[in-house]
Amino acid sequence: MLRLSRLTSAVAAAAALLASLITPVATTSRAHAGVAMFELASTDRITLKSGKVVEGTILKELDGYIWIRTRSSGIEREEVIAPTDILRVERGSAPAAPDAQASTPTPASTPTTPATPGTRISGAAPRAVVITLGGPEGDMVGLYMTAKILKDIIPTIEEELGPKGERERIVVFRVTSGGGMLLEIQRLSDVIHNEYKPRFRTVAWIQSAISAAAMTAHCMDEIYFTPQGNYGACTGWSGQLQAVKDRGLEEALFMMEKISARGGHDPRVMRAMQIDEPLSADIDENGDVTWYQNEDGRFVLNRKGYILTFNAQQAKQFKFSRGTAITLDELRKAMNLTEVEWVGKPTKGSIWPISRAEELNVRFRKQVKEDEERQNEYFTLFQVGMNLAEGLRGDKDRQAKVLKIARDNLDNIERMVRNNPNFALLIGLLPDQFKEWVEEQRKNIRDLAR
Repeated sequence: MLRLSRLTSAVAAAAALLASLITPVATTSRAHAGVAMFELASTDRITLKSGKVVEGTILKELDGYIWIRTRSSGIEREEVIAPTDILRVERGSAPAAPDAQASTPTPASTPTTPATPGTRISGAAPRAVVITLGGPEGDMVGLYMTAKILKDIIPTIEEELGPKGERERIVVFRVTSGGGMLLEIQRLSDVIHNEYKPRFRTVAWIQSAISAAAMTAHCMDEIYFTPQGNYGACTGWSGQLQAVKDRGLEEALFMMEKISARGGHDPRVMRAMQIDEPLSADIDENGDVTWYQNEDGRFVLNRKGYILTFNAQQAKQFKFSRGTAITLDELRKAMNLTEVEWVGKPTKGSIWPISRAEELNVRFRKQVKEDEERQNEYFTLFQVGMNLAEGLRGDKDRQAKVLKIARDNLDNIERMVRNNPNFALLIGLLPDQFKEWVEEQRKNIRDLAR
């Protein structure tokens, strides 16, 4: 939930707007409005860019994502395949010969280990940075954790890890957050999936990922936990602790189906984290996990009426996480790396070196913290300066002094929003509206100064 303190009277009018944007949510019906449904009797075949082939019945498609029902050892399961993974789709193809069934990939609920984990390129050890998502300064998604800062630090990460192709480059996102704004989840997912994953081996290391934080990390297929790690409880609230429902809930559930596909996670897992829906699973002799949206599986992880949250033991047992690590060396081993160069400066109080990119990330959070604490001051001094200047039209010297106070604090407000555009919501404005508001206030200052 949104947990902002010391809001000014100027922000009170925005409370309803802001509350509606708060952390997540959950529930779409399996058939989303406007989705084309395909119930085919013949076998459909999806060839992935990895060379694997998925055979079954295509159920629906939207924005390039394909839902397909497959059968293995007499057990049916539903998978969601992202458009970026698809090479070719054949509808009504003849089923593959029995000996070709081995090419069917592991279910989406069971992440696949990289084909060559830890492989060194040109004999060089992999280089890695740790980027924190949440810290002592603050952990709220949308305020202290934004897509903007993650995108802004990419050039610095690339400089620190070296050119692509010389060695494996790794970004570890250490997640410690209790939730935040729903509106930021898709933006964060887009930056991580579209910007980080093509450039780096992108890893989540979960200390605590609750609500919007878990939904943010869900686009990553390589997830590790700390021993005390927790992940889930992705419910959404608005207003006076009213659960998000109806269309808002439908949209959030559907968004997370698509993000689940990005991370290669069975959508049933996130759904059970969003709404009070049961979840159970079977684990076969090969360790493969089959999920059920009921309590019929051998292992019942979530019963009707509850919201799912994984602990480290559950996440590992059911292959949601690839391992548990409390130190960098334990993480290295879990990632199947024989060696790794952790980039940054050793820093007291941190178990990982602090890279220049992480310094920028922490500096951003510190600035947000200062702005959150002083936003009351910025708005009050700006308004007081404008009111006093209005009454000092006949005294230009004194008017100039109070107008400077107003102008300086308007600069602070504008800088605050430039650093984190979501602050604009705190005065009830969208980013474009905020720009117009600033221009109007500057015009008022110029008019008073004449």
